[in-house]
Amino acid sequence: MPLTAEVTTLEENRVRLDVAVPEDEVQKQMDRAIRKLGREVRVPGFRPGKAPAEVILQRVGQDAVVQEMLRSALGDWYSQAVDETGIVPIDDPDLALDDVPDEGDLTFKATVQVRPRATLGDYAGVEVGRAEPEVPEGALEEQLERVREQAARLTPVERAAAQGDFVVIDFDGSSKGKRLKNATARDYLVELGGGRLVPEFDSALTGMSAGESTTFPVTYGDEDGRPELRGQTVEYTVTVKQVQEKQLPELTEDLALEVSEFDTIDELRADLERRLREAAEAQVDELYRRMVIDAVTERATVDVPAVMVDRRVGTILQQTANQLPQGVSFEQYLAATGRTLEQVVEELRPDAEMAIRRELVVEAVADEQGVEVSDEEIEEQVRADAEATGRSVDRLMHDLRHHGGWEALRQDLRLKKAVDHLIESATAIPMAQAEAREALWTPEDERRKAAEARPEAEGKPAPAGKLWTPGDPR
Repeated sequence: MPLTAEVTTLEENRVRLDVAVPEDEVQKQMDRAIRKLGREVRVPGFRPGKAPAEVILQRVGQDAVVQEMLRSALGDWYSQAVDETGIVPIDDPDLALDDVPDEGDLTFKATVQVRPRATLGDYAGVEVGRAEPEVPEGALEEQLERVREQAARLTPVERAAAQGDFVVIDFDGSSKGKRLKNATARDYLVELGGGRLVPEFDSALTGMSAGESTTFPVTYGDEDGRPELRGQTVEYTVTVKQVQEKQLPELTEDLALEVSEFDTIDELRADLERRLREAAEAQVDELYRRMVIDAVTERATVDVPAVMVDRRVGTILQQTANQLPQGVSFEQYLAATGRTLEQVVEELRPDAEMAIRRELVVEAVADEQGVEVSDEEIEEQVRADAEATGRSVDRLMHDLRHHGGWEALRQDLRLKKAVDHLIESATAIPMAQAEAREALWTPEDERRKAAEARPEAEGKPAPAGKLWTPGDPR
């Protein structure tokens, strides 16, 4: 018989779970605890793990078995109660257990803060400004120049190296008379002014010709990610072996054939124009999508608990740390940006709070509209994701089902559907008209601005500007 749980709603988005665990489940967990202790406790006359349960119980005592049972099982029972009731906790629970009865059901209480619900305003047909797609002036020429760069050739020249040239160099670095492996290379090809070299290299190599050598020092900072170079002054000896000039091809049919599937430069130009228009349209669509979410959020009421903001900030910090280059610690990243951890956290909090606010509003829309996502829809999305990333569909399905990603994907798709509904029901107006409305002053605006200016006095978080969309970290 599974455990039972009843939910009692408390104040401030908290609930209490009254959980009853059947006697046979309690006894099963007690037996498991005894077996575990039997593997850990030495009993004279028995090999480890072979002593009878009654002997183990007599040796360690009933209290020790109960404590081991609760340590192993109480968390699982709480998780089962959460699944049974469908609540969405946002913090660790406060668990209250009086005692473990000798017979009968075991009962405990769990009080926990749950995900709040937004109170929606009138969002049907909300009017939102929509810009006209516009390809920036000179964008096509920039794309054509990139095409030329892709097909560029390097040609050796008999002259001094200048910015934009490529040089083939040998260099050796030493510190305190010791040659450094990480500061030595042969036949190293690099562009002057390309950003791959420290400034001292660019300065020293500019104006040098093939066959010339020079020696100069480079001092590395204490935040450098390479331990061998960190805080060191390295003496470099560099020899230029060749100077190469980058030559760009003309915009001809030969170039189109080389870099694309098109036969003529006009066809390539038309394809680049089409891509630029599509990119401009996608940018307008995304901006409109975000502005609709923002407009609906503005009409809603929702209090975002501080614990949700703290956890979101923690997630963002962890993602930032994971994306740093290999060998660069988060502490080094902070030092390079000239900020403390406390400063970064305070900078992130407003954006994190506003992102959660918008997320909760979209969830409320999904609930009100009865949005559902079937397993078939999830599988279709998984197939599309697998194809896009080159992964095995079956493997991705397995990983999602067995590592908690399946229901998370269901929720993301559900929120995406809710946003799609908002987009379909919204009314697009010219951006100029929307901006003119924003410029109008009303007494309500003044009261709202006054309220926003004193959020801390009212115990509410201040508004922030970064938008949330489905798929952002929770």
